[in-house]
Amino acid sequence: MYVIDWLHKNARRHPDKVALVDVESGRRVTWRQFDERASRFAEYLSGRLRLRSGARVAVLAHNSSDYLEMLYGCAKAGMVMVCLNWRLPVAELVPILEDCTPDVLVAGDGFLCVAAELQATVPLKAVLHLADDESADVPTGWTEYEAVLAASSGRAMEMPCRDEHEVWHLLYTSGTTGRPKGVIQTYGMVYCNAVNAMLANRLSRDDVFLSVLPFFHTGGLNLYANPVLHAGGTVHILRQFDAGQTLRQLDSRAAPEDRVTMFFAVPAIYLFLSQHPGFGQTDFSGIRNMAAGGSPVPRPLLEMYLAKGVTICFGFGMTETGPTVFVTDEATARRKIGTIGKPVGSMLTRIVDPLGRDVGPGERGELLIKGPGVTPGYWNLPEATAAAIRDGWLYSGDIAYMDEEGDYYIVDRAKDMYISGGENVYPAEVENVLFQLPAVSEVAVIGMADVRWGEVGMALVVVRPGMTLDADAVIAHCRAHLAGYKVPRHVRFLPALPRTPSGKVEKHKLRAQAGTR
Repeated sequence: MYVIDWLHKNARRHPDKVALVDVESGRRVTWRQFDERASRFAEYLSGRLRLRSGARVAVLAHNSSDYLEMLYGCAKAGMVMVCLNWRLPVAELVPILEDCTPDVLVAGDGFLCVAAELQATVPLKAVLHLADDESADVPTGWTEYEAVLAASSGRAMEMPCRDEHEVWHLLYTSGTTGRPKGVIQTYGMVYCNAVNAMLANRLSRDDVFLSVLPFFHTGGLNLYANPVLHAGGTVHILRQFDAGQTLRQLDSRAAPEDRVTMFFAVPAIYLFLSQHPGFGQTDFSGIRNMAAGGSPVPRPLLEMYLAKGVTICFGFGMTETGPTVFVTDEATARRKIGTIGKPVGSMLTRIVDPLGRDVGPGERGELLIKGPGVTPGYWNLPEATAAAIRDGWLYSGDIAYMDEEGDYYIVDRAKDMYISGGENVYPAEVENVLFQLPAVSEVAVIGMADVRWGEVGMALVVVRPGMTLDADAVIAHCRAHLAGYKVPRHVRFLPALPRTPSGKVEKHKLRAQAGTR
């Protein structure tokens, strides 16, 4: 299969329609401008720099329309874009650059000092400055992004048809299980994800999507920025997530040119929105699709949105799957709170026991995934690839079960499960119960060693501002709603939980702090 240049095609179909909106700056980019600017960047890479096909271009910047121009410019030029996590310190970015060996580094304002340290450590042919602030102190020898574009011919360049297996960009995992791995993202994966998302969510050129997740994360690029662009719609881009600003953008009473029809976020963002003073007054009636993924959504949080007439359609995916694997429809989401629905489009799934045997309805096991949306592997890591993908099936590491109607549920990460007195305990189940306490703002449950029971639970709780809660109340609540072996034996209160940029709680850090596994 070959993938065509859908940016160029949409630019020819409706050149004056707005494709991208930078919310903070107010900049609006038409499809013609989008295609032209991406072409200018491609001309710089392959023409002026004379980079070979497959060369890596690393980007360290906040979300912007420029970011997507560079992504599609790399596609036109045949380069591989490396989307760097700007929350990482230099010490963690250096191994990533040493792994992917980029020729070009693009640095946005706010990351100039970090980029300068990287330049001093890693060989680079060029460093580009992506300016947000004209007063920024830019190191000598760097090139301005806008100057690069201005010096190019301006001729729209159509990407040659790409083989589905060609690498388009690299997304490095958040590193919750160790050193980050570069997950290969092919043209076929992005195309497959767009088609699956269009089928599951009925995307069209009339859709306007609000993007708040960072573009260095698969949720930022592909849920649902790239699919909406594939359909010819419009993407509104927040530089960074801000609860108040997001609620203003989601309010259906906004000006017609600012109204959005689709929104995707991780559970943590939905939680932060619900805790903002403006949540109660926000009118969500004009948004036809609100979706979530990344980690299990606490039932009380889903019910809070349902009370406002909002059905959050929960789905499931991974960086390794493009990411869309499951998306539930609104009717099913309301009828079965917490389900991720059935596998979408061309994705195949199984649930297996530790011996690799398929389990029946209601039985828990590891979720396996197969299909054209699955990555071919990890950059420079053949052993890790072989361990994760066996006989064509990606072993997700997630524990799931399927009901009698074929709808799936994610129970927890396999690595988060602990065994207490011979019984499996899934922290997500305990966390759901704890979220029922009004004073709980955030919560995570981890397993810790115990002489008598092997392992017992520890609840790490963040209390809502202005409210109080003690350990006895936490344990008493759990005893009233859970089997005895699931009740945490220890409770610790924290000011906040460590999270990855995608909103997942970094339980490996909590275990290290608590001196557990």
